[in-house]
Amino acid sequence: MTSYTFLFPGQGSQKPGMGKGFYEKCDIARDIFNRADKILSDCSVTALCFEADEEELRKTENTQPALFTVSYAIYSVLVQEGIEGDVFAGNSLGEYTAVAASGILGFEDGLRIVRKRGLLMRDCDPDQKGGMAAIIGMESDKVISVCNEIGNVAPANYNSPSQIVISGEKNSVKEAAEKLGGLGAKRTIILNVGGPFHSSYMGKAAEDLKKELEAAQWMDGHGKIISNVTAEMTDNPSVIKENLITQLNHPVLWNDSMQKLVNAGRLHYIESGPGGVLKGLFRSISKEANVYSVAETEDIEQLKQIPGS
Repeated sequence: MTSYTFLFPGQGSQKPGMGKGFYEKCDIARDIFNRADKILSDCSVTALCFEADEEELRKTENTQPALFTVSYAIYSVLVQEGIEGDVFAGNSLGEYTAVAASGILGFEDGLRIVRKRGLLMRDCDPDQKGGMAAIIGMESDKVISVCNEIGNVAPANYNSPSQIVISGEKNSVKEAAEKLGGLGAKRTIILNVGGPFHSSYMGKAAEDLKKELEAAQWMDGHGKIISNVTAEMTDNPSVIKENLITQLNHPVLWNDSMQKLVNAGRLHYIESGPGGVLKGLFRSISKEANVYSVAETEDIEQLKQIPGS
């Protein structure tokens, strides 16, 4: 049997109607969605996933519990089908899904935390003065140099050798993106997100989130997590908890994390959640890796046809 590394997407992968096929066809997924509605008294996860429009779903306080639930529900169906893994990774928000999937954090605690995380991140930028932009096809040292020159903006996600996301004050993000475009970046894309995530602007949110993480129950799990902020693998709950706190206002080292896994001989990955973003990033991270995206029920049937699954 192939031992997979499970990948879980972050904000930007959400879409209206996500997870509905699993809710309708898979009892275990339906149970997770129903549990989510009972856990959160201040919002309905099923309504967000199945009824909310793109604008409502984009709000970070809504995106986070919705995407966490969908990705976890899909993972639970995969496990029920006998498709398992021993290493878990998630991009930004997705790291919380990874920790829950590993059993180090319970689903209920994880859901409560990501809902609170979204509210705290929203409140760090109430006037929406911050923003983010993806820089495609530019060396990291040039991106760092331009950000330092302009100020109030910095790299936030090192997603692949060809994609870096910058974050900070909205006008500074725009200025940096325009300058990098002029210096030869293939594309610069202003992202439709709710704030300057993974930047110093999130300091207050990180401080307040620590209380939520401290109150949760942390357990010995059944696999290792590769951290966004260190690109190192660990199964130590205390270390994972501290890394999640640090993650909020520090860059996500996704490219380094995936390169480290590939170099360790881990070549089989399943992205559990909508969007296929993480599978797409792998095109410029590794030509050796086999990455499968599971966003709909039919994707599981195709995965089961692969020898060794």
